[in-house]
Amino acid sequence: MGAGFALAMRDLELRGAGNILGTQQSGHIAMVGYEMYCALLERAVRQFKKLAPRESVDVNIDLPGEAYLPRDYVPDMRSKIDLYRRLARLTTEAAIDDFASELSDRFGPIPPVVEHVLELARLRIWAHGWGVQEIRLEDRFAVLHYTSREKINRVVKRSQNRLRVADASSAYLPLANGVEEAMAIFEDVKSLLRPIDHEA
Repeated sequence: MGAGFALAMRDLELRGAGNILGTQQSGHIAMVGYEMYCALLERAVRQFKKLAPRESVDVNIDLPGEAYLPRDYVPDMRSKIDLYRRLARLTTEAAIDDFASELSDRFGPIPPVVEHVLELARLRIWAHGWGVQEIRLEDRFAVLHYTSREKINRVVKRSQNRLRVADASSAYLPLANGVEEAMAIFEDVKSLLRPIDHEA
């Protein structure tokens, strides 16, 4: 309740009350949505300034476990929306570490559900590095949808063939602890996709 109003207020803060980008600005936002509008606007500005396109990490992770910013940690809805938006755009582990430090400074010690939000963001970056676009559960397996056969073959090798390539776009990881323990599943997938330079 009130999320739409909070988003409108945030929009007003960001752009001001004036119609600075043309008379049909609000109509364009209504047609494409706020997030898409911001992305298109940023892309146009970067092209105008002849900057390289911003790297994005588009990985869908559908694993069990609670991961969110609770109301008693971030009570202000506008701040929460802004934090989620910023977190979704992080592309490096260093940026996640900085984000975590900011959370700790602004809101206090990070609770477990928020720590899990950060670890999911970290896993998205790791998966992106291995060419994995999606991670989900299917029966007693974690299914990885990949784009690079060369990279997934390297993951198979480092897993000692525990990860099995099923076809041209998916690979299956048998879950050591079944599907009962959410955190065990998450740690299983994390250990599989951990970057080489993170290994002891």
